[in-house]
Amino acid sequence: MVLPRTLLNPVSYQVQNPFASIIDHMEPWLAEHQPDYLVNKWPKVKYSYIQRILGLAKNGSALRGHSQTAPTHDLSSTLLDIYNMLDHCAYFTSKYWRAYFYWLKTGTISPCWPQFGQREVDMANSLLTPGDIEKLKVEADKEWLDFFSDTNEVNKLFKQLKKPIYSLCYKRISFLSLYDNAMYSLEDVHSQVNMAILVALRKNDYFSSQSSKMMGWAIKCADNAIHNIRIKAVASKRNRIMDDPIFSFHDEFTHRECSITPDEDIDPIDSFLITNLLHEDEVEDNICLNQLINIASSIDPKIDKYLRVICGGEHDADFWSWFYYNEPTLAQRISYIEENPEAIGPYLQRHLGLPTYQLTGFLKQHLPSLLNKVSNTLANRLKMQKGGV
Repeated sequence: MVLPRTLLNPVSYQVQNPFASIIDHMEPWLAEHQPDYLVNKWPKVKYSYIQRILGLAKNGSALRGHSQTAPTHDLSSTLLDIYNMLDHCAYFTSKYWRAYFYWLKTGTISPCWPQFGQREVDMANSLLTPGDIEKLKVEADKEWLDFFSDTNEVNKLFKQLKKPIYSLCYKRISFLSLYDNAMYSLEDVHSQVNMAILVALRKNDYFSSQSSKMMGWAIKCADNAIHNIRIKAVASKRNRIMDDPIFSFHDEFTHRECSITPDEDIDPIDSFLITNLLHEDEVEDNICLNQLINIASSIDPKIDKYLRVICGGEHDADFWSWFYYNEPTLAQRISYIEENPEAIGPYLQRHLGLPTYQLTGFLKQHLPSLLNKVSNTLANRLKMQKGGV
């Protein structure tokens, strides 16, 4: 382990001058184990750290990139640990920049932040450019209130936020608990959202005198956090799952995650092609998709539901309850957890009792250009002719 536990938990262990201590600990280790990295890469890395701490740059992706390109696993893990600490430790999210701003404004170190000392000032000044310091001096002249200095106000805010945040979590991502209740239970998700709010507010609590603004900001932070949780949970939702030779006409069909064995009355080839073509130019336009759904809703509720789920990304709780009961093994596979439309298409048809000929008939009538693409292969042309569509 490159850094001791104390330096990665500076508040718990009351470490003096945490940032300077981390730098001072890292550089002898690098000199011994990674001298080339110390000379060529490390100056950029530590400058990126101070930029993020003081709000000079939103460079999270760059810092993660530094950890991914590090020459050894130990160094990679350490750089990632430092990055995560900068974003979640109260000293770095709320105290360090206030203490440094105070020093810029007055030339003295305030006892309000006892962990911040002269070593921190000297380290920051050695890394920052004159242009950086001028920018920070402008910011330091503003009034930076410390919302978190009043525990009662913090508790009051989070008490007010509890109900709206629970409501947002339930409406937006409660379906994730069907996949992994241990990871995505409502309580766990709520805790993750609260942590994201806490971190964001520590960086932006200078408007604490305006309670309504603070409340609105916190809810926006929660909304962003919920969105990020959902995106991460359903990442790679649209990965391809089949590599049958019949699909070798395009590279995007070469990825394989699992196989599908639907009922005999559901044609997996037609369903697969239709699903993919529905995501191309004609229906990628939301206006076109909405028009199709409006037509389907007045003609056939099964087709309406199919389009909403497969093309519109709608989560259907009834289908997933049915699927988990009838296909418990498949339900654990990543393609189904992420609601891959090509994977769930045939099973959604089975659940709805929607034969492929009925679906293709609807599309032939209302979106014939798509069915022309489906019929480009001889096998599918024969199948559609046989089905009478």
